Parts: sequence; structure tokens; C-alpha cells
Amino acid sequence: MSSSGDGALTRFINGDTSGGIPILNVSNPVNWGRLGQTIGTSVLATVVAGVTNVVATVTDQVVSIVGGFEAFIEGSWQPVNGTGLGFEYESGLIDVTLSAVVSGYSNAFAFSSTHFGVLALPINFGIVLGSVYVLSVGLQAAASRLFGGG
Repeated sequence: MSSSGDGALTRFINGDTSGGIPILNVSNPVNWGRLGQTIGTSVLATVVAGVTNVVATVTDQVVSIVGGFEAFIEGSWQPVNGTGLGFEYESGLIDVTLSAVVSGYSNAFAFSSTHFGVLALPINFGIVLGSVYVLSVGLQAAASRLFGGG
């Protein structure tokens, strides 16, 4: 190596590079400004990662709660065994309620058609109108109670 090439390397190492960032300063081998920036950046990155993990966990829990509530209301497909190969449908609140109402109407209509023959149509119509009346009066009472009525 020539002496001019060694001088450039020495100037670079010693920090005499006229505006460049030295990799080593002989008088002070630790670049404290850079070290402080590195420590601050790593602390900031750790805090950001922690906050991101907390937000992700809270979001996952809210989604899980809403998903469980949804499965309770409308039903869901559940695995039959631990392998996850077979699934069966678990009825939700809507399915159970509607099937009970349909079963009740079906039994009432079957009873009236067996016992009353031709008169079953007006009797079934009366059953439906009576059910709608009871439902509307009940909903009005519930709304009145819920929104400050007596």
C-alpha cells in the first residue's frame, strides 16, 4: 500500500473526513451520540411492539366474544371430535325459538284440522290472529316498560 492510501484510511478512522461519520475516534472510541440513538430507538421499538401486541390481544378477545355471541344467537358448526374431520350443526337461539313456534303452530293446526274438518281454516286463521294480537300487546307492554312507561 502506498502512503497516500494509508493516510486516507487513517483520516477516515480518526474522524478527519471533512463531514463524514467516522467509524472510530482514537481519542474517544465510543460514539456516545450514536449509542444513545441506538438505545433510544430500541426502547421505542420495544414499546411500540408491546403496545401493538396489547392492541392485537384486546382486538382478538373482542372478536372472540362477538363470535361466541353470534354462535349463541344463530348457531354454528362444531367439530364432532378432536381430529376436526367431522362437524355437526349446533342450533342457536333463533333456531330453537323458531322451531318451537313452528312446532306449536303445526300441532295446533293438525289438531284443529283433525277435529273440526272444514271449519279448521277459520279456526287456524283465528289462532294466527290471536297469536299476533298477544305478541303485539306483549311487545307494546315491554316497550312501554323499557322506555319509561308504567
